[in-house]
Amino acid sequence: MRGRSLAALAVALVSSAPGRPASAQLSEPCEAACGLVLGATAFTVATGAAVAFGRHTGGISNIEQGLGIWSAAFVLSVGGGLALGSNGERQEQAVYAAGIGALAGSLVWLGIESSLDQSTGARKLAASLMGAAAGALVGGVYGALSYDEPNGGSPASVFSVQLRL
Repeated sequence: MRGRSLAALAVALVSSAPGRPASAQLSEPCEAACGLVLGATAFTVATGAAVAFGRHTGGISNIEQGLGIWSAAFVLSVGGGLALGSNGERQEQAVYAAGIGALAGSLVWLGIESSLDQSTGARKLAASLMGAAAGALVGGVYGALSYDEPNGGSPASVFSVQLRL
């Protein structure tokens, strides 16, 4: 009973706080469509991460463990997309590249799993979700790092090593 009253109090506090519109988190030109792609990609990544964790550890033992993994992956995915908000064009490119990467990764892993003889429907779904998660990660990082600044800037580098001989 006490847990429910605390949850109701938390919901009341959050709903009474002055809010900002969701579009305030997304910069020009990355607005509604970009936000939908980000949400759908984050949902797919979170589900794929939970499936991958379950397959790796032999199964998820309780609902809290599954929700914890799913929530962490979802928050990290959305946070990664929103972190690029200072540059709307880079944000748009990264979000759309993550969406395309999720689709490509899903199809590739589904094709690999389908080519195996022992493949069941559940295994195909799990492979598709894990492929989508991996593809979204690769596509999003690539989209963010390969963006060329319109004023002649260069793509961001991940590692920079200089050797002096």
